[in-house]
Amino acid sequence: MMITGDHGVRMQYNYTGDTPGLPGAMSAASPRWLRLVRAGDTLTGYDSADGTRWTRVGTVSLAGLPATVQAGPFVTSPAWVQPQNSGPTVATAVFDHVSFPGAAPGAGWHGASIGANAQVASSLPGRFHATGGTFTVTGSGDIAPAGPGPTNIGRPADDGFVGAFAGLIVVIVVGAMFITAEYRRGLIRTTLAAAPARGRVLAAKAAVVGSVTFVAGVIGAAPLIPVGASLLRSHGNYVFPMSALTEVRLVAGIAALLAITAVLALAAGTILRHAAGAITAVVTLTVVIYFFSVPLAVLPAGAADWLLWVTPAAGFAIQQYVPAYPQVNNVYTPQHGYFPLAPWAGFGVLCLWAAAALCLAAVLLRRRDA
Repeated sequence: MMITGDHGVRMQYNYTGDTPGLPGAMSAASPRWLRLVRAGDTLTGYDSADGTRWTRVGTVSLAGLPATVQAGPFVTSPAWVQPQNSGPTVATAVFDHVSFPGAAPGAGWHGASIGANAQVASSLPGRFHATGGTFTVTGSGDIAPAGPGPTNIGRPADDGFVGAFAGLIVVIVVGAMFITAEYRRGLIRTTLAAAPARGRVLAAKAAVVGSVTFVAGVIGAAPLIPVGASLLRSHGNYVFPMSALTEVRLVAGIAALLAITAVLALAAGTILRHAAGAITAVVTLTVVIYFFSVPLAVLPAGAADWLLWVTPAAGFAIQQYVPAYPQVNNVYTPQHGYFPLAPWAGFGVLCLWAAAALCLAAVLLRRRDA
């Protein structure tokens, strides 16, 4: 239950639920009373303009709510955020007529920065002072899940996948040379003499390089999430949670990203018949664009978004799993870990590039002399 400057009384829950209370402006001269009542897993919020007549705002059931929970007055204020910068804002509120019926024996009031790790909490401007039953509280930050944005409160469990762009360079080289090596040594004539159906030759090569890369990618990616999360926690980092299904999607997705990129490199090698040219083209369209859009973040946010919409680098979206919440004041750009396309949509763009390149390669392979 809260009072906001622009939106009045609100009852919020689970970071997404939001119910308005009584309308009307609030000020020190026209205060508002708030009440939160718990019955098992059910919480009901009320507000009042005079502390006597109460109006129910909403009721919500929170399954699995522990028998003992923290409760108390709070103050928060979202950060100001721009694409390349951000900073905290601060709010202060005075609470009086505070009561807590049913409090456990020995329970007391204390100040805490909720949701922040020790490093972040030490730099926050929060303060708490109680005297004569009146509480003065100063706070900063969003009421929201931690995100990998400018607050740096937590770390994603897939941090180890950041090195995927380095692995891509390896599979691009292997994929391109899977056919350019035959052109360079003249062995392509032997291959096509033994298997005249040139489209089948290309399809077979794509199946081999794609499947082998996928299996190798799964073997390499599977340990990264549990090992990486364990290392992050051991160094005092909060790690964003993920479901088992999401973990499977990340591991299989990064392996598929490597496999499809290898097929794209194979197609580029068939089209250009030159290893250096094919490798340079595919590395530029995938690794270089990703590197300058996300880790280095040297491109403007709009340009990075556009490139990650239309180039094969869009496939890196398969790594994203921390959701973007519309009510959270955060920077949702590639530089902060958020891709402009959903995970499978971005991967679909990469697949379209690979399919188009493979079709063109098949046509050229049939028409040109070996």
